[in-house]
Amino acid sequence: MRGVLRTIELRDFAIADDVVVEVGPGLNVLTGETGAGKSLVVDALALLVGGRADASVVRAGRPHALVQATWSSGTTFARRVAHEERNVARIDGEVVTVAELRQALVGRVGIFGQHAYRTLLDGGEQRALLDRGLTPAAQEAARRYRAAWQEREEVRTALAALRADARDRDRRLDLLRYQLDEIDAAHLVAGEDERLDARLRAARHVERVREGLGAGLGALAADEVGAADRVAEGVRALASAARFDAALEGLVADLGAAQTAVHAVVGELEAALEGLEADPAELERLEARRHLIDGLCRKYGADVDAVLAFRLALADELARLGEAEADDATLSAREAALDDVLTNEAALLGVGRREAAERLAPAVSEVVRTLALPHARFEVALEARDALGPHGAERVAFRFGANRGEPTGPLRDVASGGELSRVMLALHAAAGSDVPTLVFDEVDAGLGGRTGRAVGRVLKRLATGRQVLVVTHLAQVAAYADRHVRVEKVEQGGRTVTRVATLEGAAREAELARMLAGDDGAVALEHARTLLAEATADAT
Repeated sequence: MRGVLRTIELRDFAIADDVVVEVGPGLNVLTGETGAGKSLVVDALALLVGGRADASVVRAGRPHALVQATWSSGTTFARRVAHEERNVARIDGEVVTVAELRQALVGRVGIFGQHAYRTLLDGGEQRALLDRGLTPAAQEAARRYRAAWQEREEVRTALAALRADARDRDRRLDLLRYQLDEIDAAHLVAGEDERLDARLRAARHVERVREGLGAGLGALAADEVGAADRVAEGVRALASAARFDAALEGLVADLGAAQTAVHAVVGELEAALEGLEADPAELERLEARRHLIDGLCRKYGADVDAVLAFRLALADELARLGEAEADDATLSAREAALDDVLTNEAALLGVGRREAAERLAPAVSEVVRTLALPHARFEVALEARDALGPHGAERVAFRFGANRGEPTGPLRDVASGGELSRVMLALHAAAGSDVPTLVFDEVDAGLGGRTGRAVGRVLKRLATGRQVLVVTHLAQVAAYADRHVRVEKVEQGGRTVTRVATLEGAAREAELARMLAGDDGAVALEHARTLLAEATADAT
């Protein structure tokens, strides 16, 4: 058998100062006097697999309590240290959170303490137990149903978010479209504002420009005194001198170039003066354009380039919001498609559950009747839901009747605590378990010897192919064990501590005798040997 518990170690856990319990495959029983600490092992395992811890689990005078366990394969080591204010957990030596510890071990150890049998009253637990008996095809339908349900929930959440924001989104779309239209209507060009300002300055001061052009032209081209004539005169004079001094030829060339430049400037000034006229209409157009751009800049950016950048951002947001509208349509279509998938898979799953119920009910009834309830009847009712739920189209309800001639009723209403524990045991025996290690704390509470033997037989059957740990006070149950561990209290150093021992041979016979008669006298020992022989014969 793979993946079973090998050891459970407790240090400073309540009255267990240093205890190591060795367990093995098959049926393991823990016995001992009341108050010896048998249930401490169950409590410690519950803590190890992620249960809540408080200061009461720490042995008085000690800083913390430790629980650790080893397995035969897979996750081979797990530890949890409980302090008064914090907990430390490890898996195979690596520090993990308590939630991670729980996640790692939840599928490896199933614990049914003295109050855990009442979980059987929960409809979800009843459904899960029934679904263990689904055929592979029905299990696949259940898997597809769960996947479709999860996806539909995600789709509905997304749709709800979209629709909750729809009014705000519509208002935002209107604003974006208005702003985008306003900017686009202006037909802005990058850098336009700087060029427009230059043209406006010239248009607003046309007379001053004319005066400047005229003065400049007069200085360069006035008759006899203009700079152009003076430069030409200088060129002629310098050229005459250069005939006698070759070193002046370079200066002649430079001054000739200046003369050419002056003539060019004169031509441009003349052309500018000729084309320069005050144009009130042009000035008005430029002023209007500047006013339009100023208005856009006040709303959308410091200059034309910033307004154009803002326009790109508007277009991107508009596209995204448009995609959201398209997403609504896409998500709505996906929701409708998933509704169809859920309807189809729910029908397949419903058929599978009816078939599983027809197999489970008689199997559980048969086992329960062996547990001192000879007239018991167990039924599985499938109740149609008003609408599809997260697990299908029906609710699962276990029904039970313990007495001949009486109708069955909902398990939660008609079963006593002792009956619940026996139904739980029968369900595990009939439906099996996907958890390799099952732990039962006093599943035989309130039962007598004859019923104890029946419980022992069922536990032995349940332990075939898996590991079962049972805390019991009945010798009739303990006799079926593959491994028998005795728990006892002793005084040591002035304090009470728990000690454990694995029993074999005469020691085991003596413990069974004590459980039967309160002592290990000859009659009790003979009864214990007979009980062991009968249990061995039952198991073969």
